[in-house]
Amino acid sequence: MPVVTVQLWTGRTVNQKRRLVAAITDAMVQHGDCGPDHLHVIIQDVPKDSWGRAGRLGIDNEPEKADEAPRAPRILAFAHMLLQVADIDASKRFYAGLLGFTERKAKPLADGRPFVPFLQGIALTTGGPGKPAQIDHMAFRVSGVEALAARLKEGGVKFFDELHDGIYGRTIYVADPDGNKVELYEEPR
Repeated sequence: MPVVTVQLWTGRTVNQKRRLVAAITDAMVQHGDCGPDHLHVIIQDVPKDSWGRAGRLGIDNEPEKADEAPRAPRILAFAHMLLQVADIDASKRFYAGLLGFTERKAKPLADGRPFVPFLQGIALTTGGPGKPAQIDHMAFRVSGVEALAARLKEGGVKFFDELHDGIYGRTIYVADPDGNKVELYEEPR
């Protein structure tokens, strides 16, 4: 049972902590070869008056000068993709059952549509046939791509491209139940 402990100055919002726990979990699943259900992430808030660096307490650090230019906005990371699908159950079987995605808890969508989110960064909702295509393809870094390709073939999944050496490593392109193109690649070791 892996445990990751993060110590931060107090002041982070609950949503910031949620995003941090999700990102750490994703990183440990991808790079630490651990399942998300067995990983514990502990966030310890430490007051600035109990944290010192370079001989000074955090509360003694000078605040930002008012005449400094504000930081330029920047994109921090990919957050998620909401994928519209015709059949939630078929898509859930594909992403969770065949690809092995891990479903996560989330609040329902504000407009009441069904919603199935995954730790891997996508969520499913209804959209139905006749809606415009919203993506070219999605790519996911995986491990065991050869075994995954065999499992997908056995599951009757359509392949756009069979297992080959792609620019990121051993790669396959498959179709989800709505025909969306999904790239799955394993980086060289």
